Amino acid sequence: MITRPTLLEGDPGAHIRRLTLPLAWGMLAMTSFSVFDAWFISRLGTTYLAAMAFTIPVVMFFMGIIFGASVGTTSVIARVYGEGDMEKVRRMATDAMSLIVVCSVSAALLGVLAIDPVFRLMGAKPEIMPLIHRYMMVWYCGMPFLGVLMVGNACIRATGDTHFVSRMMTLLAVSNIILDPFFIFGWGPFPEWKLMGAAATLVVSYYLTSCVSMYFLIFRQKILTFPLLHPELVPHWKRILHVAVPSIIANQIGPISAAIITWMAAQFGKEAVAALGVATRIESMATLIFYSMGAAIAIFTGQNYGAGNYGRIQEATRTGARYSMVWGLCLAGLLWAFARQIPALFDSNEQVISYTAQYLHWVPLSYGALGVLVVCNAALNAMGKPLPATTLILLKTFGIYVPLAWFLQLHLGFTGILAALLVTNMILGVLAYLWNQKIAS
Repeated sequence: MITRPTLLEGDPGAHIRRLTLPLAWGMLAMTSFSVFDAWFISRLGTTYLAAMAFTIPVVMFFMGIIFGASVGTTSVIARVYGEGDMEKVRRMATDAMSLIVVCSVSAALLGVLAIDPVFRLMGAKPEIMPLIHRYMMVWYCGMPFLGVLMVGNACIRATGDTHFVSRMMTLLAVSNIILDPFFIFGWGPFPEWKLMGAAATLVVSYYLTSCVSMYFLIFRQKILTFPLLHPELVPHWKRILHVAVPSIIANQIGPISAAIITWMAAQFGKEAVAALGVATRIESMATLIFYSMGAAIAIFTGQNYGAGNYGRIQEATRTGARYSMVWGLCLAGLLWAFARQIPALFDSNEQVISYTAQYLHWVPLSYGALGVLVVCNAALNAMGKPLPATTLILLKTFGIYVPLAWFLQLHLGFTGILAALLVTNMILGVLAYLWNQKIAS
């Protein structure tokens, strides 16, 4: 049964740290299995690693739908929770779950139909298309289970309970890491499915974890209620989608950008594409603290916005920005020092190591600014003001990053792509902070 501790009193910094740590652990666990995936697949050779790199933008695109729905769910439920209406919290949570089932099943069906044309457009060579096709066909089967898991976590997270979310993400990661070598390499009675085995592992892990999550949501947390169909269903869906749709759009911009950048990198050979895939995995682990903090800021902002405590929102955002800058500097120094050693764990190809090392030398210098952008956008979404956050992401990608990367790669090659990302993160971090403080005032 839900109790009602809130974030409406006390030190905002202390609340943010308390919320962030379990979320960071859960995200670390979840991100770790993508790194293990890359490491296991790298044992099969550069061709398999390049094929997996091509799948990353498309997987990110469809996961963006799920994460957007999660953002909309957290925003709406946190504000209702801040208002103190617990029955409405249960009703909104249930409606959010039915919405994600409809959205994720529909998106998966569209994804299956678009596999070949999308990856050919991205520049995938004929020799790796069969690997990509088999991986994506299997991955789409698990998308609805992932949707149920993530939105269920969002429902609980909105109440301020981040430990439940951490436990579910840890379960997902552990099951994936344990099963990965069995499906990829064919250990014991399992078939040797290689790259497709990595997708099969994800589907099994999504299914098992979503079942455990639903059991706790219904029977332990008692946050879901019935009936599923009721007069307020569509209005509640609209309220969730008011935040979710702009967030989904914003989430899709990143994968579209990644697909374009992958296409640019493909001109420098499959080694450059493989390097982007490795660097993306490393970056996802290095920067997860920013997204954990953003999720914490979203919970805090939503509850305080619902209660009308706007000054606490500004204070929390400033605190998050300071934490981001400090952590960003630490990350930059660490990744600079081990820029060649880390990629060597994934691929022994000297060109892949060299390209990845370039990425880790320069792009992390902008991670602090990236963290500020993440924190500020999370606060804007939580206030039910998703358009400014979406505008910032659109500006980042199509206004600065992609055009600048195109121009610089013509003159600097692969290094130009990295320089464009560094400059873009810096500019957007400043703009996001200034805009957020103006809106929250």
